[in-house]
Amino acid sequence: MSPQKQQQTLPSSSPFRRSNSITNPTQQLFSAPRYATATFRLLYTSISTLVALLFFQSAEFWPRWVFGTHEDANTRHCWDLSGSFSALGFLDDDYDAKNGALKYFFLTQAAYQLHSLCFHIVSMLLLMLYGGSSSSSGNGMSRTNSFIGKLNPFQHQKKQVQSTRLVSMKTSMQSYLRPMVEHCIVLCCLVGAYLFSGLRRLCAVGIFTLELSSVSLQLLQVCIYAPQNSWWRKPEVVLFVHRVLTVPMFVYCRLIVLPFILWRSALFESQPWLEQVEKVFSPGWGEKIYALFNGSLCLIFALNLVLFRRLLFHPHLKQIMKQKKERRLSINQ
Repeated sequence: MSPQKQQQTLPSSSPFRRSNSITNPTQQLFSAPRYATATFRLLYTSISTLVALLFFQSAEFWPRWVFGTHEDANTRHCWDLSGSFSALGFLDDDYDAKNGALKYFFLTQAAYQLHSLCFHIVSMLLLMLYGGSSSSSGNGMSRTNSFIGKLNPFQHQKKQVQSTRLVSMKTSMQSYLRPMVEHCIVLCCLVGAYLFSGLRRLCAVGIFTLELSSVSLQLLQVCIYAPQNSWWRKPEVVLFVHRVLTVPMFVYCRLIVLPFILWRSALFESQPWLEQVEKVFSPGWGEKIYALFNGSLCLIFALNLVLFRRLLFHPHLKQIMKQKKERRLSINQ
């Protein structure tokens, strides 16, 4: 065979060159819902934080650490002894004028968690049904399998589609099972916190704190999963959002305000309120609520530490840094 003919046959027979030049349809299916999810969450968290500031910024229980404007703003006002227990709209007379706004705020948060849960379910079903491609998996097929496929193309194509669907099913389960469980846990916590006025107010401050950090987190996700030729995907933009906005906001909201303001209030300022709860219901209720609520805050703080480590050493950011260095080297050369 002549060298020219050999060079012509190499690109078609080499699986590595074809896999680099053709994008994987499964990756496109993953990036599209992630980009849509990040965009929706960015809009939602931005609107939610603005609405929370509009309604609760002047409240006594809204601390100055999260832009409270009341002259006596402090988290100890969350545990007012005149607060009551709320059950399906009954026994819901509260000690300030923020009870109606809190009701709709919690309802919106529950609707958002339910919407995200349904979105993850639909995305997982789509990936299970349409994830993978027979053409992409056939590129690395050996000569023996290609010969068998030519002899019996229908049976070979059927097996190939089944194998790609099994791989896509496994990938979709790994990608969406954890956030689905998280949304279910958050829904249960929202319902439990809304039942008691003290937990309701402190939980509202906690939701605002987490969502304030989530605004920059979702903006970073939008930059990472944006289309290839988008302005948001530029390395300079991604690194600016990561270093200047996301990391400082994460440290302040989730590693300073959450443990030293909110968790401290739940640990030390809630004791008189818990004693009142035991008098109203039965002995032992206060200890159970105390352990459950503080255990949940401890779990959230531990998850934030794990998320912070992932934020610092995100694989997409490493890839962007590598691309930026390669561009600099190519320009210098």
